[in-house]
Amino acid sequence: MNPTPLRALAPRRKQLLAAAAVSTALLLAACSGAGEPDGTTTSASATSGATVAATSSSATSSSASASSTATATATAQTAIKELVAGFPAKVIPLPKGAQIQASSLETGSTVSTTSLTATTTETPAQILAFYTKSFTAQGFKAQPGDAVDGVPLKTYVRAAGEEIITVSVVVTSATSTFTVGATLLPASMK
Repeated sequence: MNPTPLRALAPRRKQLLAAAAVSTALLLAACSGAGEPDGTTTSASATSGATVAATSSSATSSSASASSTATATATAQTAIKELVAGFPAKVIPLPKGAQIQASSLETGSTVSTTSLTATTTETPAQILAFYTKSFTAQGFKAQPGDAVDGVPLKTYVRAAGEEIITVSVVVTSATSTFTVGATLLPASMK
């Protein structure tokens, strides 16, 4: 079996980066005191924003009609400072000592998208090593490259490219903030 060409992954990678951007925006809103109290699900407008971001970025893919269909029947939710209900924690584990900042999950009939943003004192290299070990043990294949435009970022694929996980890390003083975005098949969500 030939690995999926990186160009074929670009549309899904954009979708995951859009989900990561939404998670980061939610995180910033939570840190600034805006939004709802810890542990609650965000409002419908934030959920709609996540759906719109995911839909608009997936529209550039060759499978736009399939993505639009999955999004049309999807349910989305987000949580601040905790994992959202149904989050695939067995597939996407949290490194020891990491603090959850935001999580999201959008389930669809063909694929689900999920993201996790957390902070830790570990270095980007340690975070990427943790996830490389975890994901490759689950059958994901690490793709070439460890950064995009100077930002530590790693992508993992399995199921002939139908499942994609991207990890990105941003460092501020002594803290690393990382976001894990994933597109997973229904079997992985159990």
